Parts: sequence; structure tokens; C-alpha cells
Amino acid sequence: MSFAEHIAPIFRAAMEVLRDAGRPLQPAEVREAVAARVTIDPEHENPNAHGQVRWHSQLGFRTGEAASLGWMTKRNGWAITEAGIQALEEFPGDELYRALGRQYRARRQASETRTYADPKRVPTPFSDAQEDSNGHLAPFDQFQRNINYARQLIQGGQNLEHLKVGAFDVTDLYRAAWSQAVAAIDHWVTREIVDRGVVLALRPGVPRPAKFDKLTMPVALFEKIHHHSEPLAEVFRAHLEREFEYKTFQSPEKIQEGFAHVSEVKLWVKVAEILTNEDPRSPVTSDEVRARMREIARRRNNIAHTADHNPDQPDQKLPISADEAEETIAWLESIALAIQQALGDPAPPVIDYDSAPAEAGTLGPAPAPIGERRDDAPHAKREWDEESLLEAINRYCPGKVANALLAVYRHAERHGAFRGYHYGEGEYPSVTARFSVGTDEAAAWSVYIGVTKSVLSINFAELRDHGVPPQTLSQLAGNLSRLPGWADVSQQLKKADYAARVSIESAALAEHNTANVVIEGFNTLLASASGRS
Repeated sequence: MSFAEHIAPIFRAAMEVLRDAGRPLQPAEVREAVAARVTIDPEHENPNAHGQVRWHSQLGFRTGEAASLGWMTKRNGWAITEAGIQALEEFPGDELYRALGRQYRARRQASETRTYADPKRVPTPFSDAQEDSNGHLAPFDQFQRNINYARQLIQGGQNLEHLKVGAFDVTDLYRAAWSQAVAAIDHWVTREIVDRGVVLALRPGVPRPAKFDKLTMPVALFEKIHHHSEPLAEVFRAHLEREFEYKTFQSPEKIQEGFAHVSEVKLWVKVAEILTNEDPRSPVTSDEVRARMREIARRRNNIAHTADHNPDQPDQKLPISADEAEETIAWLESIALAIQQALGDPAPPVIDYDSAPAEAGTLGPAPAPIGERRDDAPHAKREWDEESLLEAINRYCPGKVANALLAVYRHAERHGAFRGYHYGEGEYPSVTARFSVGTDEAAAWSVYIGVTKSVLSINFAELRDHGVPPQTLSQLAGNLSRLPGWADVSQQLKKADYAARVSIESAALAEHNTANVVIEGFNTLLASASGRS
């Protein structure tokens, strides 16, 4: 049985339990209800390598991914969101689990500059999380594993309490769990800062926080990159790891200071808003969030440095219970999830709109430069403009293809949401049209002209990354499915979570109704996008 066949019904049952409950449930309640709905193979009732029941561990990881995507929340218990309910309706059966994997991977790939990423790794049934061949985990996956270690300490302490073990103070296991949870968030913050810092370094032109620009880099590292052609990602990552490895991120002030290198968000204000939205019955202010974080960090320091002594009774420890330790772990987990949302996904990769998508295949020989732009050097950088683009369309495109491209081109500049053209600087003549999509702008489509083939590329990934919702992209894909050869494209885009550029090639452009279909599709999309709040 495949990995998906093992976990998919368990994950779906958990989401259905939360939907049917209509209120937050404790994890134990969810697991009990899932066990009543789904037949679980006895093998997966056994402990994994870390001593946790296998399917419990898997459900913890998968619900963490769901919370990262906004399908559920984990504050004051587990609760499903409207997005989670919509996902249940939209993805039947095991497809829900597959959609979770696709969307979570897409989010991680927004920052796939990690040198340890191994895209060829195939997940094995009931592995705790996705590792590369060296056993490395993505930062949030590692955080979840570390949090699970802390919970196992609590479970061990509770078992020993039931057995009335008196050879040692069982509550020390709860103190260890508390310390482990604080260490988990400390370690996660460090890795998240480093990863986001590498993303910023690799994407010139993306807005950067002032603290990032003030980071110093030794001349020796500059020489490695500039003179010895060592990869920027590897060199800069190693530098950031050295920069932050001895810093601790336990107090709210230090956490905010660390993230200020890679984000300008008002961290704790935003986190408090997110936590309040997750459970409006228990609103929380930024001051209260910071106070709780300070209190947790102080208790951890007391445990680590004074064996948790009671200042009023120096010969005794401060009392602690399993419930207190579990509440602390749950709080820190909800804080990490809220920080992720507050920071947002790392800036999407800068797409080279001067070049046609690789999926479009060869366009044949490049058109000759026009007039003063002629340059005999192969693959020289060229600056196209409207005059040279239109001349290339008229010279190299068959009449019907040229008419379709010109109709789409002229429609753009007449539309109220149009914000401008970018004429390419690549080997092939190109133009990209930018439109307002609600509160943002996006490069919606691009045209590329070759001697033997021309294409109109629809930039779904750009539209998605600039806030156009999936249902609107689905509608656009559905409208375009009327084009020749596009019958299956709508489903393919949905499976890819719209992280793609797809091209209408010469044969389809030559059809008499193609321009109308494209124009109608974009009219609908832009009307929907402009109507968003």
C-alpha cells in the first residue's frame, strides 16, 4: 500500500471530525474520533523510531502542514477554517491529502534555495517528515519534530506517574519538555532567518529590510563568489549560519530583532491579530503575546540554570504539571504558525519574462535585430520596443496568428486595469502586459516571436503570486479550455496549484476565435480581481 493510501484516509477523517464538531477539539479527541471512523492497520499503532504511535505522529505532521496552509488552526485546540471546509468539498477522497502535499510543497518551493533540498527523494510510508538524502528537514518540519519530542517527554512522565514511580522526580520530565519546546522555537527562528536571508540574496530587485542591507560580509567570502565562482547560496548561507549560530531567539524582543533582518512586518502586532482571528472568543493583544513569551523564556532559564528552584523555598522546586507543559508546547506551536503567516511566503522567484517558458519549446531562429539594434554578437542583449515588436509580428507571423496577437495586444491597452507593457531585452522579440489585480499588479501575459513559431504565454503563477484567488484562476483556465488542445489544461493547472506558465502556440492562435476567447477570459478575471476587497 502506498504512502498516500496509508495516511490519506486518516487525514481526511481528522478534517471531517473537525468540520462536524463545529468547535475546537483537543488533539486526543480528534485521534479518538478518527480511530472510530477509520480502520487503522495494526502496524501503524506501533511506536516509530522516536517512541510515538506512528499514525499519531503522522497526523501531527499533516495537521501542521494544513495549519500552515490556513486549512485549520491549532490555538486552544484544533479547529477547521473556511478554507479547510472548502478543501474538503473541492478535493474528494484521497485527493485531499494529495492537494495538501502539492500546496505545501509549492509553499516550500518559494524558498527552494536550500542547498540540502533533494527533489528526487521519494517519501516512505509513515516517515515523520520529508528529509533529503542527508537527513535534513525544512525548518518548520524540524520544528514539528522537536515539538513532538517535547510531547513524548510529557507522555513518558504521565505514564510514570500512573505507575507511581518514586525513584526520581517524575515532574523533571515536564521541565525537560518545557525546555525542549523553547529550544525548538529558538532553533526554528534561526533556520527561518537564514533561509529567508538566502532567498533575499538570490533575488536582486526584491524589496529588502534595512537591517538586511546592513549585514556585513568578509572580503574573503566576496572573493569566493566573485573570483572563484563559488555558489552565492552556499557561501552566503554558511556566512549567515555563522552570524546567527550563537544568538538565542527565546525572548520576544530577540525574536523580533532576528526577523527584522528578513522582514519589515510588525511581528507581534500581526501575530496577535492572527491568533485573535483564529479564536475570536479569546482575543489577545501584542503586549499579552510578548508577556507570555517572556514568562515562558524566564521559566525555561530557571529550569536550565537553577534546576527550577523556588525563590521563596530555596530547598524546593517550583511546581509543574503535565497540563502546564502541554499548554506551553501548544502555545509555542501556535506562535510558530502565526509567525509563518505574519511573515508570509518568501518572495516568489523573479521570472525571466524576456524568455519564453521552456515548456513552449523552440521558437526557431531568432528574428534579426531591426535597424540600429543590429548586433552581430550571438545571443547579444537586445532592447525591443513597440515598433520593433510589431514589425517582427508582421514579418514572421502568418496572417491569422498576427491578427490574434495584435487583437490581444490592443485589448490590453484599452482595458481600465492595464498598467503598462514591458518590452523584452532577450534574443526573441517579446512584450509582457501588466494589469492591476485588486491591490497589486501582475504580469498577466507575454508574447514571444520566433521565425518559425510564436506563442502567447498566460502567466498563471504570476497571477497567483500576486493575490488572484484559486477560484478566479480556475474560472480563467475553464474559459481558456475552449481553445484547441486546451481541454486538459484546466485540470493540469489545478493539480499544479496554478504555479505554471502555459502557452498558446501558433496552431491555436491561427484559429478564428482564439483572440476572443483570451480577451473574454481576461475581462472576466480582471473584473473579478478588481472587485476583491
